[in-house]
Amino acid sequence: MRRSIKLLAIVSAVILGNTCLSVAASADETTNWSGFYGGLALGGAYGQSKPDTTGERGAYFSSNDNEEQKPFLQKTISGSSVTGSVLAGYERVRGQMVYGIETDISVMDYSETSAAGPVRYTTSNVDFNVRTTVETNFAFSIRPKIGYAVGNWMFHAAAGPSIGYFDYDFRYTDTFNGGGTNDFSKSTLAFGISSSVGASYNLNDGWSLRGDYVLNYYPEVIDERQSFVRNNLGADLNASIDHQVDFQSHNLRIALIKRF
Repeated sequence: MRRSIKLLAIVSAVILGNTCLSVAASADETTNWSGFYGGLALGGAYGQSKPDTTGERGAYFSSNDNEEQKPFLQKTISGSSVTGSVLAGYERVRGQMVYGIETDISVMDYSETSAAGPVRYTTSNVDFNVRTTVETNFAFSIRPKIGYAVGNWMFHAAAGPSIGYFDYDFRYTDTFNGGGTNDFSKSTLAFGISSSVGASYNLNDGWSLRGDYVLNYYPEVIDERQSFVRNNLGADLNASIDHQVDFQSHNLRIALIKRF
């Protein structure tokens, strides 16, 4: 997967690197980028989540427990995935400036897990294990865009809202009083921001080739409290874990676009 991303990066760099030569050769022949368009893109995405999850002090967890859990509950989760996107939009040209709006539906198979344990609490003879999994396979974005056309090239930047679908799974176990397992799962839509920069080259007959970089950031994928009860020699002890999870993806892709 990392090799695929590197290959996409090289291809995009070649496209951008040829820009200066193209500008010099055809600065007086600007392509008309006006109209509706649609296209397909293939890319590679690197995703990263930085949980701010904490065990809350109470009858079950002490303040020392909270501090010892943090390095493992808040461990960065990252990985990569191939992505496919469907693009549709509209652009208008004024001089060499290009204005428009674009919708973007992307699919991927991102699933990454962080696991730790057994880890022993320093204040007791109890060991604990944690496992956190973040999955996403869908994102929808709408991005107003602005561009600049020179010859057969058009460069753009865009930003707008995004919606992503996520699955979150968490498991905490420890060996206190014979041991126990506590699971938490959540499937949800998360709202975020999507931005992109890229370059397009006109291939004639309404076709164009684009290389772009897309950043999606979701500041609050999960904001939930997990509560559970553990029994200690007949007395119930209440425990809770506060889950705070974000997610960002960096998607480098190549798109083939048809203008109508």
